[in-house]
Amino acid sequence: MCKSWLADQVAAACLEKRVYEDAVSPIHLLLVEQWSDESAMTAYLVSERFRALIGAIKVLGKLVDVRTSETGLIESG
Repeated sequence: MCKSWLADQVAAACLEKRVYEDAVSPIHLLLVEQWSDESAMTAYLVSERFRALIGAIKVLGKLVDVRTSETGLIESG
């Protein structure tokens, strides 16, 4: 299952945010965010809002890891 928020529902520089639920173990979640640029993402990662999110995850469950990656367009069509 995937829950998606469009850009008008999240921070201005966050283009999209998706939460994926594991079909076998619904208590395992994956949060994927797409940012307009690296500086916007970095600013978010040091923000109070992000610290609150990580704190809530740690209280309610188990934080496995936080990863960042950059993607690019392979082909347009």
